[in-house]
Amino acid sequence: MNILSKIQKKWVYGLVAIVAIAGIWFFFFRNQTSNGQTLVAHAGDFVQQVSVSGTVVPVENLDLSFSQTDQVKRVNVKVGDSVHVGDLLASQDVSQLAAQLAEMQAGIDLQTAKLNQSLAGALPQDIQVSQDAVTAAQQDVTNAYQNALVSLNGAYTATYNAYAEVVYIQNTYFTQSDQQSLKVQDSRTSISNALTDIKNYLDGAKIDQSHTATDAAVSVVVGDLNTVYTALVDVRDQCDQGIYYARVSTADKSALDTQKANINTALATLVSSQHDISSKTVALQKSQSQLDATKAGPRDTDIAVFKAQIAQAQASAQNIRAQIYNRQIVAPFAGVVTQVNAKVGSVLGPTTPAVSLMSSGAFQLESYVPEIYVALVKIGDEAAVTFDAYGSRQFEAKVISIDPGQTVKDGVATYKTTLVLGNTDANIKTGMSSNIVITTEKKSNVISVPQGVVTIKNGQAFVNVEKGKETVMQPVVTGEFSSSGSVEIVSGLHEGDVVIVK
Repeated sequence: MNILSKIQKKWVYGLVAIVAIAGIWFFFFRNQTSNGQTLVAHAGDFVQQVSVSGTVVPVENLDLSFSQTDQVKRVNVKVGDSVHVGDLLASQDVSQLAAQLAEMQAGIDLQTAKLNQSLAGALPQDIQVSQDAVTAAQQDVTNAYQNALVSLNGAYTATYNAYAEVVYIQNTYFTQSDQQSLKVQDSRTSISNALTDIKNYLDGAKIDQSHTATDAAVSVVVGDLNTVYTALVDVRDQCDQGIYYARVSTADKSALDTQKANINTALATLVSSQHDISSKTVALQKSQSQLDATKAGPRDTDIAVFKAQIAQAQASAQNIRAQIYNRQIVAPFAGVVTQVNAKVGSVLGPTTPAVSLMSSGAFQLESYVPEIYVALVKIGDEAAVTFDAYGSRQFEAKVISIDPGQTVKDGVATYKTTLVLGNTDANIKTGMSSNIVITTEKKSNVISVPQGVVTIKNGQAFVNVEKGKETVMQPVVTGEFSSSGSVEIVSGLHEGDVVIVK
């Protein structure tokens, strides 16, 4: 490459950098408010990438090893077998991980179904079921109040009979001016007053027939019945005092006891009606609340919780898939098996090749990943490759090995990383330089913000959010950090929230 072409390449790279910076500014900082620069939160792809350079090298033999030490469960090839890209060559035991993944995927499917169901809203038949429940509860309340009127009427009848019995007892036996007669007179007056009170409230409830009038009548009459019962007890006691013990007949004493029992029964019936009204009213309120909730549709907070749970479960599922992949040897390219060290029951790890392959026309790329990024890169990561000779045309590649030992390049600790090209071209030559972008993680439907927007106070992450004319410190839960400087927001921000950047 001559000097002129090198200068031209620098100009092109500079122009690309300027355009990239301008794009980032436009996406994140295009809004200006009185509070400063803002961005609007949007869900999108969250991509973590590592950019490195590489060189095309010929592929002759490739030793494939397990990423961790464990017992070999399956060996699917023998020396001389031809294999295709993606063929499973050997595997350690992944049955437990596979079961965990299946269970987790079922949970993701369930949460996704619940989210979709919530977003779709209630079905007409669901609303009708809730409406029918409200109608039934309303009828129950109406019946309870009608029963209360019957109980009030029974209370009046019992009180009237008790009053008549006391009048008879007084006129028959307690006609003197002694202490017993005076007490009987007081009891008669109390019962008479209670009878008048009950009659007034009963008549008012029958005329008004509102729940309020009936509630008031029930409450008052319960107190009146207690008064009547106490008065009957006093009259009965006087029948056993002094000369009245022998004067009052046994039959009349029994009649007073019967009236006491009748009043007590009327009181218990009325209290039961009061409790029935209360329970039926509560049931009606619950049914109405359920109907309102069914008609209202999903809340934003409920949707956010579903999405956060799904995202968290998907991340966990991806982690399990990675563990399964690390326990499997998969053919990264089409070729011929040249050696098989893996045996069922044997224990193999990263230091011992399990299967060796010789390629049938594939190319490899050798790159050196700096120490600060190597922890992000995993075997199996996909990559996009461009060659200086082909301009912007992209080729697919996949990471197939990462050297455990470091290699120092220009004073920087790096790790040799090998990738295999998925789509080849007859014009690709050994020694060509390439630009490699390795995608180490990718999530969909994720809200992310620049890392500088998030502040940490007392262990809690916050993002400044614009609420009307106010700026509010919104608590958030953060997730992964991308190599481009953004951070995943697991919960706390919603689609359309305006975030204060500066």
